[in-house]
Amino acid sequence: MDIPVEITTPRLRLYAPSLTEVEALVRGERDGVGTRLGAAVPEQWWLGPSLLRVLPNLIETMRREPQAARRIWMVIHPGYGRVIGDIGFHEPVRDASTAEIGYSVVPHVRGYGFTTEATAALISWTFAQTTVIQVIAQIEPENVASLRVAAKLGMQELPAISAGYRCFGISRVQAHSLPS
Repeated sequence: MDIPVEITTPRLRLYAPSLTEVEALVRGERDGVGTRLGAAVPEQWWLGPSLLRVLPNLIETMRREPQAARRIWMVIHPGYGRVIGDIGFHEPVRDASTAEIGYSVVPHVRGYGFTTEATAALISWTFAQTTVIQVIAQIEPENVASLRVAAKLGMQELPAISAGYRCFGISRVQAHSLPS
């Protein structure tokens, strides 16, 4: 599958970093990557918990499976000139029926609809570029902001997959109503 490196929305850019860029970020070379992106890569975003959890497996996956590795996307706000979050999949998106999405933005930009906008864009891209027929999100019940994102996207509650999480999903058929 031909995988774009960038997705644009009305207010955001989603950028899938290359293996070289991820390795540079791990080495602490945020300024160099930021220069290539045309956006600052603040330490506040890079050291976020969602990204730190996936880094060990991300680099290995990118080395082993370059076509499946576009699973982490940096959320860039051009007006702010910086990375404000990340979005992606818990596993590489292959020719599977279901993909699990996760997202995070830095605290000072929460509440402006950026997460909803980025998530809608990545879900639409996934349905257009892959054979995935459903995207799910597992959300902790106390994470009210993420529950709101799922509701705004029209995701339907599904039976729980993991203890302590609520599961929501949207199908390829339902995706036509995603906000732009």
